[in-house]
Amino acid sequence: MKWKTLISLLLVVLFGYSCSEDAASEDQLLTLAQIESVSGLYNLSEYIVNPPQDLNQDDTFSADLMDELDCLSGSIILREDLTYSKYYEELDITFITNEQYAIFCGEYKTENGTWDFVNEDIVLSGEPDWVYSLNGAEMVLTLGEDLPEFRTQTYLKQ
Repeated sequence: MKWKTLISLLLVVLFGYSCSEDAASEDQLLTLAQIESVSGLYNLSEYIVNPPQDLNQDDTFSADLMDELDCLSGSIILREDLTYSKYYEELDITFITNEQYAIFCGEYKTENGTWDFVNEDIVLSGEPDWVYSLNGAEMVLTLGEDLPEFRTQTYLKQ
């Protein structure tokens, strides 16, 4: 009788272990699929600020600095090995008066690090508590601040 009980317990433990390995494998495949679908080159397509500015002096105020500064650019490369490189134009921003700012392209910067999924969002290791939300082919970084900070930065997958 003891042998039957022992064998039954052993079969239950082995079956439970086998099922947990299958579930882990399915989770890993899902993660690999996510990594493959998310990795790639993303280029800066919008840089939204508040209040809107007329930096190119065309008498049209725009909240998107991409419309106002020809020199503004940025890109993020997310690699399948969970490393990234970020290239961007640093902005020199100085308050003038009446919600107007002097904004110029500054030094070109490069960052490297690792990236990860956190609640289906992208987190880059080199950035302070910033989370990029994924929306199809767009990665959107929302800070929600007024100048001299920014509202959102949108990167479009190429």
